[in-house]
Amino acid sequence: MICIPITGLDMNQALADLDKAAELADLFELRIDMIKDADIPALLSAATKPCIVTNRTKLEGGEYRGDDASRIQRLREAIDAGADYVDVEVSTPRELLQSIIEGERKNTQVIVSYHDFTKTPDRLEGLYEIMRELPGDNILKIVTYAQDLNDNLQMFRLVERARKEGQKFIGLCMGEKGEISRILSTLLGGYLTFGSLDRGKESAPGQITASRLRDVYRIGSLKEPVELYGVLGNPVSKSMGPWIHNRAFKETNRSAIYVPLLADNAEKFFEGFKDRIQGLSVTMPFKENMVPLVSAMEDAARPTGALNTLYKKDDQWIGANTDGVGALQALEKLTDVSGKRILIIGAGGAAKAIGHEAVRRGASVTVTFNANQDRAEKLANELGGKAIPIRAALNDATDILINCSPVGMTPDVETSPVSARKLNDKIIVFDTVYNPLETRLLRDAKEAGCKTVTGAEMFLNQAAAQFELWTGESAPFEAMREALMDQLQDKTP
Repeated sequence: MICIPITGLDMNQALADLDKAAELADLFELRIDMIKDADIPALLSAATKPCIVTNRTKLEGGEYRGDDASRIQRLREAIDAGADYVDVEVSTPRELLQSIIEGERKNTQVIVSYHDFTKTPDRLEGLYEIMRELPGDNILKIVTYAQDLNDNLQMFRLVERARKEGQKFIGLCMGEKGEISRILSTLLGGYLTFGSLDRGKESAPGQITASRLRDVYRIGSLKEPVELYGVLGNPVSKSMGPWIHNRAFKETNRSAIYVPLLADNAEKFFEGFKDRIQGLSVTMPFKENMVPLVSAMEDAARPTGALNTLYKKDDQWIGANTDGVGALQALEKLTDVSGKRILIIGAGGAAKAIGHEAVRRGASVTVTFNANQDRAEKLANELGGKAIPIRAALNDATDILINCSPVGMTPDVETSPVSARKLNDKIIVFDTVYNPLETRLLRDAKEAGCKTVTGAEMFLNQAAAQFELWTGESAPFEAMREALMDQLQDKTP
């Protein structure tokens, strides 16, 4: 179930938010500590879905500033008004806590909650066991802060234990590294998850929108068992992978989900998650780190020394790199690269994958460098080409220019790796940057009469190849394209 917190600053805003959230929510959380002069009966009367009434102190991440007795009295008022649930902190003074969990509840269910806004303690199970000993048929809630992606694993194990024991339990991690718990918890047996009504209306760090939970991750509609995939990197917040891969899973009626995996250490992540996941996309800075962790590599990935895809075959992890194939598929819609002179800007992972694939198809490659001449020369030697400084780019005859650097990527959208005056209509210009969809380089190239290829085409091709490696099915390419274009044009949640 998806619960939307109602945090409006006053009654008018709260009532408007209740109306707006009705279509998305399975439940509402009425944050009366955040709503000025909250009229509990009026809010409950206006709600079209079951309601949790919460009155959180500053210490517990809320806005209530009065004494504990007055705070708990407001929850008693909510019970008397017919609230479906009230949320009371386990840290509440004992007598006041008992007045809620042992007092007259009518039909109100009690959620007993614990929050840690700085870390995920090592012994969560001990806390869970203590909370289970409290009298009453309570719903237990433990929410901690994820300092590391692997902190989520402790929470997942606790959610799974509660499910086996028949204990209604809400277990979530806060912060960007805890985002996956908000997506996956209910799939593991959690009672509910929280999603904000809109960006900017979050009631806790790392909360994502309810519309994204429902429409992108399909929370509430996926059928068990659910296969888990994701994109491993740092950062991953701008990745388009969740939009296109989850759309692909939906389009093919696959009970699978793809999530962002923000990690600090690839080896630690893989050791903790490898038995829970079925496949991975890998992005910066972990493409090379994953090489020693797999059982085998596809032949096309070996020369690159980097992996952007992991998949399972016969219970073994196989590494692949679909960047080069994805790029050349996009490029060869315009021209056969055999015999062509290609200039690559950049010498990182994408440049290496594209360069090797281009040489394999018969092209000659020159690599540019800015600050890291040694890396560029190393790659040029691997490709049988040469390395030149970026200032010399396009001084020699070039058939195809490929930007594999981040220059021009959002937010620096007015930058370009080469001067517009060096472009001419004999050159095909390919920019691997896909956000924005049309970079400054591509705009300059079109004005010079060049044929152009967008980074979106490469991204879609490599993502489709990943989908096929993971599932053994043909990728729903047009649906994936639609999902990407909607997101680039900011049409999705």
